[in-house]
Amino acid sequence: MLHSIAEVHDKIAAGASLLLAGSEEALSQLPRGNWIGGTIPYFMERNGGVCSESQVFVTEIPQEAVKAHAREYTLQDLPSICKDAPENGFSFIIIPAGCSVHSAYAEDAPSYEGMFSKPVVGWVSGVHISQVDKRRPKVFLGPVGKTLSESAVVMHVALPRCKFAQLDIINVFEPGAGDVITFPASGFSACRCSVNGKPANFAHYISDLRHDLRIPLTADYNGSFVNVSLQSVDAANGIVKFYAPVFSGVEYTLAKPIADYVAAFESTVRNHPVEPVFSCNCVLNYLHAGLEGRRTGKLTGPVTFGEIAHQLLNQTIVSLLIRDVCQEERRAEH
Repeated sequence: MLHSIAEVHDKIAAGASLLLAGSEEALSQLPRGNWIGGTIPYFMERNGGVCSESQVFVTEIPQEAVKAHAREYTLQDLPSICKDAPENGFSFIIIPAGCSVHSAYAEDAPSYEGMFSKPVVGWVSGVHISQVDKRRPKVFLGPVGKTLSESAVVMHVALPRCKFAQLDIINVFEPGAGDVITFPASGFSACRCSVNGKPANFAHYISDLRHDLRIPLTADYNGSFVNVSLQSVDAANGIVKFYAPVFSGVEYTLAKPIADYVAAFESTVRNHPVEPVFSCNCVLNYLHAGLEGRRTGKLTGPVTFGEIAHQLLNQTIVSLLIRDVCQEERRAEH
């Protein structure tokens, strides 16, 4: 939940292992300790969405965790995240938006060794919408008191044998039945594409459709439908920018139109009643669904510039659940 800086200070001093989200001004006032954090002023609280520059959202590492170790990951270190991860547990990552580590993780994470065999969850830090392109998103490495804008921070958490980490992705969008779109190159922007096998300029294609930019591209990534959100369309220069990369050779379609974005979002969230250890929501959902002051069930957490469930996602809610496997086995026996 959201806490005052003084309350978070006390938790750190007491030796708690924490995952934090808050403004740069708030996180900069915290002492060293076993925590990692990222900059963002938007949050989903139990009472609804809120923007706060003075409070910090706190997620405590479960008490049953065997070990929680925080470290920095540079551009060169990124591919070893899953090799460094515990055999049973999860790795929590925060990446500053717009840096080289953000781009590298977005484009290359699916190819990292062990990426889909060990849970990696987290988010992309950002700034107040009014400060985009004016301030740099940051992450914080609490054990050594470092503030970083070109590295990721990761908390590797080991769980006991009976506990099992599971990731959940909530997506209000479904693949559309329209044109099949492919791109000749991977990246956060595109000019050229193919539409049903025919060469086209993607910006001109989107402009001619008069497409609602709130509706993303969708594609099947390893059996999961993933969104790629459209950031901007520059028809004059023929360039479309994305919030996550498109990949060469992957078949995309524009998602099905949603008549009532808010109603669709609320309906989807109601179907996920379990309270997770951690969840984060996309800032595009926050803006498009008008979530300030509105609740999202039991799903609380930072509102982010990107969600991470193994790989980078857009316009989703990502949650981390901890299951008690031994208890489930005992129930099954009876």
